[in-house]
Amino acid sequence: MKKLLINSVLYGFLLIPVVLWLVWFVKPAHKANIIIVDKSALTVDGVKHRAFNWILTHRKYKKPDGKFYSISSDYLGFFPLADEQYEIKDFSMFSDLQLDSLAKETDMIFFADTYGVYKQEWYKRDFGAEENSKKLYGGLDSSDVTFIKKMIERRKLVMAQFNFFATPTSGAIRAEAENLLNLRWSGWSGRYYGQLDTLENPELPKWIVSLYKKQHKNNWPFTKSGIVFIHSNETIEILEQETDLVYEVPVVKSFDYTISKYSVAHEVNYSNWFDIVLSSNTGNRVLSYYEIQTNARGDSILQSQNIPKIFPAAFENEENNYYYFCGDFMDSPTYDTPNRISGIQYFKLFVLNEDDKSDKSPFFWKYTLPLTSKILSNHLRN
Repeated sequence: MKKLLINSVLYGFLLIPVVLWLVWFVKPAHKANIIIVDKSALTVDGVKHRAFNWILTHRKYKKPDGKFYSISSDYLGFFPLADEQYEIKDFSMFSDLQLDSLAKETDMIFFADTYGVYKQEWYKRDFGAEENSKKLYGGLDSSDVTFIKKMIERRKLVMAQFNFFATPTSGAIRAEAENLLNLRWSGWSGRYYGQLDTLENPELPKWIVSLYKKQHKNNWPFTKSGIVFIHSNETIEILEQETDLVYEVPVVKSFDYTISKYSVAHEVNYSNWFDIVLSSNTGNRVLSYYEIQTNARGDSILQSQNIPKIFPAAFENEENNYYYFCGDFMDSPTYDTPNRISGIQYFKLFVLNEDDKSDKSPFFWKYTLPLTSKILSNHLRN
């Protein structure tokens, strides 16, 4: 009897994934014409838009032809080819009339990344500092802004995230995009690093170390975790845990409105790139905000550069149907998680390791996934 009970429980656990797959399978699919823009897709896996594709498949959004969106082909931007070749497909291929037609038949556009690709990144060779920093492709251009405007005029869904406003987009194009969305980039971007000791973390970008030492008497005193702040004019400041911070990682906190409407966590650690963006229009509702928790020394450093301790993390504009995420929210590790199992997110919540401040998973499962899922369901019903 005991053995039978044990076997029944065991088989029950083994059947759970099958049952949840069947639940996912029988759920109705939604057809939506979605354009994804990723100008930094260095691999065919589309790193920057992979998590968004995961969400589309998990929530059963399909292309108008009934097929699921492909990570490697269903986007605009940089397309890697064999033997260091590449192809560019973007809005610059279209005339204004063609953009009109495209906007009419498109339900949503998502700008996953506009940073682009640089020479050294692509060719993996050392060309020297000046050549390495040359852009192969990237940044917003006038055709991007034109298409966004046409989408907004038709009240179509527009969603974008970091690095939408920042380098390498030109000042003139940035101003156009800012005026269109009534948002203003402060010029500051930042990121949390779990280890700032260059001996312990060889993957810490060398340009950060070089830039900081250049501006701080050739000194690099950091041995713990911390937050790097970089301005578009190359000013750099770093806050270190204990020395400047009472809590090492930025925290994203959400208002009651956001928690109720989008089912996101009240607060969650955020360990990726962010930008400090402010609104110039009351129509842009702040859904959530970053909080940097500093001590007196950290306060002094931030005040010296006019960097706020609290600033927006996500905006919603209901009138014009656009959303801006002030961070690289879709850069999340979804590689090993099956997306065709209904309710998989509830199982993930039980196994999250929130002690590891560098782990991006908790933010995806507790914030990015529920927020994006609700935005899609609210705007792409059919």
